[in-house]
Amino acid sequence: MKITLQKGHVVALLWLIIVMGMVITAIRQGPSFDTSLIALLPVTEQRPEIGQAVDKLSSDFSGQVLLAISAPEQDVARKAVAIAVKQLGNLSDIARIDWQLDESALVADELYPFRFSVLSDEVRNRLLAGQGKQQYQLALQRLFSPLSGSVQDPIRDPFTFYADLQMAQQSGLQLTLEQGLFRLTSAKQPSYLIRLSLDNDPFSLPIQQRVLAVVDPLDQELEQLGAQLYRSGLIWHSAAGAQQAKNEISTIGLGSLLGIVLLMLLVFKRISALGAVLLPVLIGCLMAGAVTLLIFGKVHLITLAFGAGLVGVSVDYALHFICERQVQPADRVVKNLFAGLLLGLVSSVTAYAALALAPFPGLRQMAVFSVTGLTAAWLTVLLWLPFISSGKASKALPSAALLNRWRQSYPHLESQPLLIVGFILVSLSTLVIIWQGQSQDDIRLLQTSSIELLEEDHQVQQLLGNSSSSEFILITGASVEKVLQTEERLLPALQALVDPSGLQDYQALSQVLPSLQRQSENHHLVRDLYRQYLPEISTVLRISEFQRLNIETELERGVKQPMTPTEWQQLQASEGWRSLLVSDTSGAVASVIRLKGVLDSDLKGQLKLLTDGEAGVYWVDRVDSISILLSDYRQQIIQWLMIAYGLVLGLLAIRYRTDLWRIILPPLTASLITFAALILSNGGYNLFNLIALMLVLGIGLDMGIFLYESADSDHTWLAVSLSAVTSLLAFGLLTFSKTPVLYHFGIIVLPGLCLVWLIAPLMRRLQPEIKT
Repeated sequence: MKITLQKGHVVALLWLIIVMGMVITAIRQGPSFDTSLIALLPVTEQRPEIGQAVDKLSSDFSGQVLLAISAPEQDVARKAVAIAVKQLGNLSDIARIDWQLDESALVADELYPFRFSVLSDEVRNRLLAGQGKQQYQLALQRLFSPLSGSVQDPIRDPFTFYADLQMAQQSGLQLTLEQGLFRLTSAKQPSYLIRLSLDNDPFSLPIQQRVLAVVDPLDQELEQLGAQLYRSGLIWHSAAGAQQAKNEISTIGLGSLLGIVLLMLLVFKRISALGAVLLPVLIGCLMAGAVTLLIFGKVHLITLAFGAGLVGVSVDYALHFICERQVQPADRVVKNLFAGLLLGLVSSVTAYAALALAPFPGLRQMAVFSVTGLTAAWLTVLLWLPFISSGKASKALPSAALLNRWRQSYPHLESQPLLIVGFILVSLSTLVIIWQGQSQDDIRLLQTSSIELLEEDHQVQQLLGNSSSSEFILITGASVEKVLQTEERLLPALQALVDPSGLQDYQALSQVLPSLQRQSENHHLVRDLYRQYLPEISTVLRISEFQRLNIETELERGVKQPMTPTEWQQLQASEGWRSLLVSDTSGAVASVIRLKGVLDSDLKGQLKLLTDGEAGVYWVDRVDSISILLSDYRQQIIQWLMIAYGLVLGLLAIRYRTDLWRIILPPLTASLITFAALILSNGGYNLFNLIALMLVLGIGLDMGIFLYESADSDHTWLAVSLSAVTSLLAFGLLTFSKTPVLYHFGIIVLPGLCLVWLIAPLMRRLQPEIKT
């Protein structure tokens, strides 16, 4: 016995060294937290070009912070802009601030050399239709009109192609320069735009805090001035999600901890019992956080919020030990509880590990966090608590006897035929409801941003005329030239779908960068126009023979200067369009056509038909594709849920044989009733509800296993009841979470565990009658 005790001390010391080593290593690496909802989403299984296009559009959007300042009077609005720029100057070390156009940045003439290669759609269609005379007459009007808006050059551009090109370039913009400021032209009252380009990750908590510390007071200051500040950008949604997750970590974790403290003091009436309960919980949380950080590099705040519920589960092992310790010495408690503790750990870990089966990085983090935390708490109970609570047994707890008397008033299921029939009828009814239940696989269920924030963001994007980054057309090809040619074939059919109430407009690369083939066609059209109408315009403008030779020389120079993709990308005019061009290291090229407007299901169907008719062209609806992924994974989780039940049944059947139903029936029945009630009340179910059923299975099995292993001991029933209450505190609080992922867990686990606790006493074994 002495040797065993020494070995026990060595193993306990070794566990202490492991815990300290892991925690110190994680601290030295530096705690890092992730607030991105995107990190919770599955990796797309679509073509790699689609993933690259989504990434490029997302990165183009994520680093932008847009502020729209509006006021009833122009002077007030401009004064508000000046105040905002002064305050935002405090962020100059982490962001570039664009609010006015520097004279040196004017690039009005950089497209001028390509005026014969890049024709506006209006001019090109006019020339294709043989209406060169209209272009000739329009040019004369501009050349003679003092209100043409720009200086015309009858030698270098007698048919004013560049004037048409300038108007075409500006027609899609809802932004104009007004005394150096960016004026939003579609706003009902004077409104100006300020753009911040972040140099750092918008999901970084320090960056969010820096930006909020400047913008929140600025918002209040401008409101007092009589101006309004509207925000748009990923950082606002990320910051709101981070704050929400922080709040829920404190409410769920601290709520569970406070509940445990009050319960321990009420039941055991001594601080030592409280310490024995909290120690495994503390070690479990420390190890879970350290291992998760070391594996993933970052810990998602939603993982911490969900992991806070681990407090209510890991406390089970300590509670069973302490309750049995009241009536048995420490060494006997470990021996008697070991089988139940081991089976309880295996069943719970199996249920939690099932989270890793879902292809969601965030859920995999939750699985690692939970499995590590439970295992660490289990080891702490077995290795440390026997030494901490050594000595003789204490007296029995009055609360155990009180709870046991209530339990004894329960009937035995096997001796009540009517109760058995009731169970069968309820189970069949729930199966019918579940069979008819509708799945809810819409990714919008995961939206964490408030309605107010979404509306404010949408308002700014509407003022700018920006389109959605989740719905677009992707064109792939072996080269930029092939992609542009495909775009040009597609655009006439796309233009036919444009409608003010639906597809309002689109943004395509070929609108500003024609293919070389299209540019060559433009050269021929321009030559034909010159050949037909240059003599007439020369007569009207009284152009000399020498000047006419200069005109022809300028034409020849211009048609020999096509605009290549490389040259275009070096122009400042390409800045707002470069994100439409996607390429990878293998040399494959793709372009994106962004769509503006409200796209209903009928319009999406037409766009899908349009893209299906062209090789290498794809309709991408990111929201719909993720919803489809959720549907696929929901079906996989259903299969894995059946497999999990099968594995647990097989494992427990080896030990419990014909009494297996006493252990499996409470969580199974509770899951069916809870799931059916959810479908009736919520109109359907989703992937996260199914994963929560695995948690009900894991936690519910613990109750049955411990009760059976202890022969329905009254102190075991007390421990089971206390564990149920703490689990309800942990997961019950998830029901009030504003984070949809956590909420969908909570609404299943809360009623599920309540039902398990209420059903479990019905399954206890009949005691043989004692004959007198």
